[in-house]
Amino acid sequence: MNTHFIHHRYAIHNQLGAGAMGAVYRATDRLTGEAVALKQVNLDPQRVLFGSRPATENKNELRIALAREFQTLASLRHPHIISVLDYGFGANGQPFFTMTLLNHPQTILEYGRNQAITTKAMLLIQMLQALNYLHRRGILHRDIKPANVLVNEAGDVRLVDFGLSATPEQAQNSAGTLVYMSPEVLRGLSISTASDLYSVGMIAYELFVGRYPYDTQNPTRLMMNILNTPPDVSHINHPMLELVLTRWLQKDPTDRYSSAERLIRDL
Repeated sequence: MNTHFIHHRYAIHNQLGAGAMGAVYRATDRLTGEAVALKQVNLDPQRVLFGSRPATENKNELRIALAREFQTLASLRHPHIISVLDYGFGANGQPFFTMTLLNHPQTILEYGRNQAITTKAMLLIQMLQALNYLHRRGILHRDIKPANVLVNEAGDVRLVDFGLSATPEQAQNSAGTLVYMSPEVLRGLSISTASDLYSVGMIAYELFVGRYPYDTQNPTRLMMNILNTPPDVSHINHPMLELVLTRWLQKDPTDRYSSAERLIRDL
């Protein structure tokens, strides 16, 4: 682990996780004594970075763009969105930012397993409240999946990982995780708030049914199912929820819920 990429303000401890966008570490803010989660971001022009930055941008342009977008992330304050506390660039030029540290979090699917249907609905409502806050500010998350929806021991949801977030105007390329990707994103078409909501709907299906609706072993068949095959909602065995999920997971985004507010009311 390279501990030289961070300003001397932070003492780096163990790694908590890693992905395509970078690695997350447990750290201590020496200024405040607070334990934080620190994410080192991969600064690679060939990768998708905050807002789908084009590969033609040089590193200096990327640094400026990242600084602006870190400022946007740091301005987000919602009880169900992870708080970005600080951001900057280390000695070797690698960008980083710090977030509130969640102790022993579970994914929304892990926490929701074997819970009452009302508890599952409340987890989804918290998640939708966070999305509604983002969408009203013109931000699409674009990578809604269970690993990015964490729940603490008190049952409070936190939406995390904004590495692919963008405005609708910036989101010109397909991005996200295939199994939670909406049909229009998979087709490379324009995306909207309904695209984020579709991804939440797939998580809702897993929460209420206990499994993913399609076979994930064959990528080609999986893509065809996402594009063309409606999920079988009859396994939910709850007529009102079946109606909500049917609309929630429509293949055509114009037939789907267009706002988190309406979904929250229906749930």
